[in-house]
Amino acid sequence: MMQIFSNRTMAFLGMLALLAGCTPALSPQAGRDLFSQNCAACHGGAGQGGAQVPNLTTLAQRYGGTYPQSMVLDKLDGYARGQNAYAGAEMPEFGHLLTGPLTRVQTARGLSRPLPQHIVALDAYLQSVQQ
Repeated sequence: MMQIFSNRTMAFLGMLALLAGCTPALSPQAGRDLFSQNCAACHGGAGQGGAQVPNLTTLAQRYGGTYPQSMVLDKLDGYARGQNAYAGAEMPEFGHLLTGPLTRVQTARGLSRPLPQHIVALDAYLQSVQQ
């Protein structure tokens, strides 16, 4: 059987595929900027919460050492769509986070779902600040 691509070419193509998923709009830095603009007023600049506001840096600790990405994405997407109360805590409406391009996110069950890039960036930031 004839080899169409060399190992070097395949490695290069693999790197390109990885970089395509790491666009600046989806980075933890982009998420940090969105967090500062939309969430820090209540959750604090570092996401550590307060007396009546959850600490977002301990999500993984509270869920058995695994970051609960599906739950976080559901909540962020729900807040953006106007579902502003979870467990009695009211959240502001973040409808503007639904603007812009969509991206597909792989879920724990091997499925993918389209979400706004702003939501995905916020999630990437929250994952990056876990203790």
